[in-house]
Amino acid sequence: MARYVSIFFLAILVTVVLTITTLLLIGDIFSEIGILVGTIVVLLGSFIITQLFYIIDLLKKKIG
Repeated sequence: MARYVSIFFLAILVTVVLTITTLLLIGDIFSEIGILVGTIVVLLGSFIITQLFYIIDLLKKKIG
């Protein structure tokens, strides 16, 4: 289970770094609502990525 938690936080960390880098390059054109929606999308996307890794591991165990 710890593996999936670390995948979840790694995905969040990568997207936060990319978002900060993009904001520094482009400038502050996002409003507060845009940042809120982006945060929600990042959390849901990280959760989906983690669940996909879990499903892949389950399928590997059943096949092999």
